[in-house]
Amino acid sequence: MTGQRMRVIDVATQGVELDFDSARAMAGLLARKVMADAMMVAWYDGAAGKGHPDASECTDKPGWLAYAEGHGGELRVNINHHEYVFIFASTV
Repeated sequence: MTGQRMRVIDVATQGVELDFDSARAMAGLLARKVMADAMMVAWYDGAAGKGHPDASECTDKPGWLAYAEGHGGELRVNINHHEYVFIFASTV
């Protein structure tokens, strides 16, 4: 994703506690609304304090984010003020 800004969808839920799997499912549904061929390339679980993939060689930003930016990340879905973050790329 060289030189482009990622599209962002921000979602906040009320009245229900989300776990990682529920947040991931929600992000996937939203991503497919704007990218029919969306493929998740990275994620961050703030509740557990971990992201994937863990590209630890990156020093100026979280490794999962650097990986997503370097591997075609086009859409970022932030859930509950970055408690969960999912980044998607187009498979085309």
